[in-house]
Amino acid sequence: MAPTQSGIVAIVEVKRAAITAYQRTALIFADVWYRICTPRHRRGEISWVVGPDDIASMVQQISRAIPRSFSVSMFPHASYTENYDYFIRAPRDSRRAFWFRIVIGPWLLARLAHRAKGFIYVGATGFLADFDARAHEFAYVKRRGRGLVCYWTGSDIRSTRRMNELERETGMPNISTYISLVAPALGTDAWEEGRRQLAAVADRYADAMFSNSVDHLSYLEASTEPFLYFLDDDIVGDLTKFDAIERPVLVHATTSPIIKGTPLVRAAVAKLRHEGYAFEYIELIGVPNSVVRSELRRAHIALNQFYGFNPTVFGCEALAAGAVVMMSSDEHVETDLPPGSNQAWVVTKHYEVYDKLKDLLDNPERWRAIAERGIAWARENALVSGTAPRLHRVLNAVLDGTYTPPRRRDA
Repeated sequence: MAPTQSGIVAIVEVKRAAITAYQRTALIFADVWYRICTPRHRRGEISWVVGPDDIASMVQQISRAIPRSFSVSMFPHASYTENYDYFIRAPRDSRRAFWFRIVIGPWLLARLAHRAKGFIYVGATGFLADFDARAHEFAYVKRRGRGLVCYWTGSDIRSTRRMNELERETGMPNISTYISLVAPALGTDAWEEGRRQLAAVADRYADAMFSNSVDHLSYLEASTEPFLYFLDDDIVGDLTKFDAIERPVLVHATTSPIIKGTPLVRAAVAKLRHEGYAFEYIELIGVPNSVVRSELRRAHIALNQFYGFNPTVFGCEALAAGAVVMMSSDEHVETDLPPGSNQAWVVTKHYEVYDKLKDLLDNPERWRAIAERGIAWARENALVSGTAPRLHRVLNAVLDGTYTPPRRRDA
């Protein structure tokens, strides 16, 4: 006889209670163990722990930007395969990865808490099971006297409901317009309540937070630092590809085709080809990041996303590679973007993809100047040499107790 719905709920609650009891008990023992066994000279040897879930390579980017940091990836991602200081060798969605995290999480957290000065949490997950929006975990980190920074990347904190309200107010579709069709769970009351809890816990415990005020519209009450990227300086492209263009190369890459506007790109490409325009179109979905970067080196035009308001990692990689980037990111909408950002790319609303792409193809003499502005923007706002000092100022202020959050723009 199959269990009833109420019976399934009861079983789930029992499992959660058992996991929570184990992890909290294990954390107590692990804390005592590492307090005794961690040599004095190893305390503070790690500046910041960054992790434990790599989203769009942000764990890798942030950890590379911080001397003596320790990167953790407990949720492997197929597009980012570089080694971390600690990572689980198991498929992201496998039961093995889940149970390994459950068993090892408390011990790894305690070990690092006795060696590091602070934790930078990328995304919404933690070392412990997330049944309480990380409240128990954050409280532990703060009791140990460690700095705590939240680095929000998008759907980890974004409220679908508030983004839908923003669309009704502005008339502009956004990253959440179709999200509930692609991932129905993100349109539920349970999802919204989860974002509320995450925001409340972060507001209570985090010393500082990084996010996008509009693109990551959420329930956070505290003000946040503008979102920063930390890409390698050596990805800057060679603009000689614009010297003699025989066949333009167009590149579009994404891991979320619907919410990033891939159907709009395909429609524009098909219509332009029907009209006789000749170009090479490369579409990359779910491929390793190394493949994306390789194709961007020869790209003349990169089509990013057309519902979101921030540049994204792909957009920044494309700017740095010297491509003319088309995207909906707009400094007049996402006010966390630096003034003058709109000059670095071609601001393209969702209904303008065909028109703006056609205009570019008709005027190749404009490409190099746009690409030059894009590289200049990337050097200052997306490459590690330009952005790491800004991150360091915040982190150092957190550790020495002098950090003051930026003034809220709606204050």
